[in-house]
Amino acid sequence: MITISEYAAVLGQLQEIVHEQTAGLNDDELLIQPPHGGNCMAWVLGHLANNLVTIQQKVLGGQLPAGLPDFSRFGYGSEPVLGKEEGLPSLETFLNSIDQLHTAIAAQLKSMREEDFDEEIPVIRGRMQRRGYWALFFFFHHSYHTGQLEFGRNLAGHTEHII
Repeated sequence: MITISEYAAVLGQLQEIVHEQTAGLNDDELLIQPPHGGNCMAWVLGHLANNLVTIQQKVLGGQLPAGLPDFSRFGYGSEPVLGKEEGLPSLETFLNSIDQLHTAIAAQLKSMREEDFDEEIPVIRGRMQRRGYWALFFFFHHSYHTGQLEFGRNLAGHTEHII
């Protein structure tokens, strides 16, 4: 079983990848649409932030950082971002929020015991499962969408090797 400190470490690595994949981009580049469907980087970043909200609140039982934007617009099954929208966060806001959430999650994880990951909790549609299972499930989900940023970066013309 993955330990809490290992979980925190690999989640931190994903935070670094988000920054690497968005380095040098601007807000307009976040809106470039994949040619054959899929989501632009703005949606992916919002979805990543929304996923971190779920990890912090529902999986770990922690508090959200004060003043955090509402990322529910980017939740499961949400509509794609097809262009500029009222209230669409900037790249800077996405990254600051993601960083704040990672900090909150790291602090929450430090306060937990390994036994806490064995506790059964409801997360999706009330289904009960071990906290450690949900943490791993949402880590997988987070890593999947983090990987999508590479494609968006390439669509914006930034084709240098990142990873």
